[in-house]
Amino acid sequence: MPLTEVERMKQHPCVAHRGFSGKAPENTMAAFRMALAMPEVQWMELDVHLSRDQIPVVIHDATLKRTTNAQGRVSHYTAAQLAALDAGSWFNPSYSKEGVPTLDQVLALSAGRCRLNVEIKAEDAHPPLAARRVLDAIMVRKMEHDVVITSFNPAILIAVRELTNIVPTGLIINDQPPGLIANVRSLGCTFLSIGFRHLTLPLLQQAEQAGVTVMAWTVDQAADLKKLVNRPEPIMICTNFPDRWLQAIRN
Repeated sequence: MPLTEVERMKQHPCVAHRGFSGKAPENTMAAFRMALAMPEVQWMELDVHLSRDQIPVVIHDATLKRTTNAQGRVSHYTAAQLAALDAGSWFNPSYSKEGVPTLDQVLALSAGRCRLNVEIKAEDAHPPLAARRVLDAIMVRKMEHDVVITSFNPAILIAVRELTNIVPTGLIINDQPPGLIANVRSLGCTFLSIGFRHLTLPLLQQAEQAGVTVMAWTVDQAADLKKLVNRPEPIMICTNFPDRWLQAIRN
C-alpha cells in the first residue's frame, strides 16, 4: 500500500539545507527564518567554523570569497567582524545586510521549534577545540536533545564523543564503501548523512538493524524527491528547497 501524506512526512522528514538556501543566501538568518516559516520543516542543516576568537560561526567554506564581500579565511576574523560582512549580496542585493551568524544565534532562533543538524567543518581548528566550542554553545541553550553533530572528519566525531554521550553524532560521506554502517557505529555514531545517489536497500536495511538514522543529501529535483518520499524505508531528506519536498509529499 502506498504511504499516506502523513506517513510520508513522518518517514521522510525535511532537513532544510543551510536553511531555505534555494530562495535565500545559504547559512544566513534570512534562510533560516524562511525555512522556519514552513511549519512542516522540523530540521535544518548548517555548517560551522571557528572564528579567530574561537566562537562557532555559521558558514560553509573555510574562506570568505564565495559568500561574502571579504577575502581570506574565516578563522582570521573575529565573530563580530564576520557579523558585519555582507554575506547576502552574492545571492541577491536585497540580502546585503545579512552577515555571518553565530551558532548561538541559530540555536536561539530554532529553540523549541526545529531541530538542527550541526555540521562541524572547522578545518583550521584542532578537532577537540572545535568540538568543545560547539558543545558549549549547545549546552548553554540546553539543546543537547535537539541537535545532531555531523562531520566528514572522524576525528571531530571522536572528539565530540569523548566529551559527551548525550549529543548524537553522525558521519557524512558521499560514497558507500564496504562496512559503512559498521564504521559509523565504531565511531560512536547513530546517524549517517550520505549523498542520496548512494542509497541502496541493503544499506537502509543494515542501518535500521543497527539503529542508525539515515539522511540523504542534497535532493533538489522533483523526480528525485518523488522517488524518495514514496519509499517505505525511513529516510530524512536534506534539500535546498523545502517547498519542493512538501509538494512531493503532497503529490
